[in-house]
Amino acid sequence: MKILEHMAQDIAEKTTAILGYPISITDKEGIIIGSTDRSRLGNLHKPSLDVIRKNSPVDCESGLEHTPENVLPGISVPLTLHNKPIGVLGIIGDPSEVHKYVHLVKSHVEMLCLEAFRKETMYLETKMIELFVQQLIHFKHGDDAEPIRQVAKTLDFDLETDRVCLLFDISQETAAGEDNASRGEPVPFAYVHKEVLDYLNLLFRQSKNDIVSHVNVETFIVLKPIKSLTEPEHIATRLEKELHKLNQFLRTKCSRFAAVSIGRVGRGIQGIADSYRSASKTMAAGKRTNNEPQLYRYDDWRITLELLPRELTPDIRTKLAALVEPLTRLGNYETLAATFLSYCKHNMNMSEVARTMFVHRNTVIYRLDKIAELTSLRIDCFEQNMLLYMAIRHHGQKAAEPQL
Repeated sequence: MKILEHMAQDIAEKTTAILGYPISITDKEGIIIGSTDRSRLGNLHKPSLDVIRKNSPVDCESGLEHTPENVLPGISVPLTLHNKPIGVLGIIGDPSEVHKYVHLVKSHVEMLCLEAFRKETMYLETKMIELFVQQLIHFKHGDDAEPIRQVAKTLDFDLETDRVCLLFDISQETAAGEDNASRGEPVPFAYVHKEVLDYLNLLFRQSKNDIVSHVNVETFIVLKPIKSLTEPEHIATRLEKELHKLNQFLRTKCSRFAAVSIGRVGRGIQGIADSYRSASKTMAAGKRTNNEPQLYRYDDWRITLELLPRELTPDIRTKLAALVEPLTRLGNYETLAATFLSYCKHNMNMSEVARTMFVHRNTVIYRLDKIAELTSLRIDCFEQNMLLYMAIRHHGQKAAEPQL
């Protein structure tokens, strides 16, 4: 048991400092792995084998079947974890004196081992879930699903239930002066990563079937089982409240804030992968809208409008690019585009456009007439306006993409 080996020397030294009696700890093979006298480390301590075999305390002066040379007086007791022997604890001294301490120290050492075992088990489970989530969200049609099913079975996750993907993006920093600089220098996010993961586990791991992990250092994921059609709405309502608390924590710790996206509901391995992809697209689209609070839903019509230009086929994109191309050659394209988008937003009401853009109504009419002239479209026709709206939005998104 490596857990005891890693802790033994520290336990021996600290216990001796408190009790005033030398301590020795051996593994289940009888090798000394912790001792007040460091020169004994690595030596075989044969009496420990008798202690493990008997599974009971042994007086090292009179309780051994054979007394090897150089055996120090004292009492040795077996150390167990989950009812299995992992080593032997020895307190060196007059047996009549040290006897009163041995069971207390034994219980303390076993408790430390149990806690270390629990932490190691949780760490391994967390790593296993991380790998499982990576396989799950990157699953594509035609991939072999059997390895994922086997891991899900090991982790006791039911994949054949409706789930919704929640993504938490924590890449954005607060504006200057908005963070809690008065409380000291912000902590680098890597240092609070585990705290954020623990916080999300506390909020969303309400049953063994909830999956909480991270996609990368700054993006966390929750795969939440859905039991009714109304549950996504309840989750969104709850997220609004919890997002405020999470952002308070992040601003205090590392001068960052979170954005959250909710994907569509999916079932099975492919459905979960699709839910993740929809949540990822929703996150990217939501950030472009600058909506507050930064809680974005895949079924929100504003997100749909933002996503639509990117979901068009290459052929349609080419046609839309040709439609807007005469406008892009002008030096005032940005002004014309902003005017037209405002015209659509305000239900083709020119007076409202003029008011919100702080220009004269005749200026709006002039700009719209110019657009109609260059595109050969009727500005009073809803269907043709819809095409130009998509063309301008597509051009804007294309221009915003980084050039490789």
